[in-house]
Amino acid sequence: MHSFNMLFQPTRLWPQRGLPLLTMGILDNFFGGKTNDKVTETKDTQEQINMACAALLLEVAEADYVDDPNETRTILRALESELNLKQSEVSALLACAKSETEGATDLFPYTHLINQRCTRKLKCAILTAMWRVAFADGNLDMYEEHLIRRVTELLHLDHADFIAAKQAARPKEY
Repeated sequence: MHSFNMLFQPTRLWPQRGLPLLTMGILDNFFGGKTNDKVTETKDTQEQINMACAALLLEVAEADYVDDPNETRTILRALESELNLKQSEVSALLACAKSETEGATDLFPYTHLINQRCTRKLKCAILTAMWRVAFADGNLDMYEEHLIRRVTELLHLDHADFIAAKQAARPKEY
């Protein structure tokens, strides 16, 4: 009979591959883990938050599988206004976010970072911007709405926030 400690030794996990037990350093880098340089940490964290916001907006634009220039313009305006970025910074951020999120299957890394670093007010602003992107092409797709609903839950916002953001973003012709 095996003892408890013997069954759960780190060397027993994936012994044929020699994989390390934990790769938290990679995750720490993405989620703004500890560094010795506080100035770099603040800059990296803000860049990561900007990337996470851009990624969520891009996910909404891509949810209906239609590449609409109105949605792209709406993303650019939202990033400029909500994140207080210049137009040149927004274009670079969007290009970087497109390459980083290509083939992404999970929203958790983005929403987790936003939950850790952003206020409720900014989370609601992001949600409203997501709705604006969904409405931008004149067709609210069920996949866009479902994605925004999932993000609302992942950002730990209430259904009332979901509805308020939708109403704030809704164009007058709807």
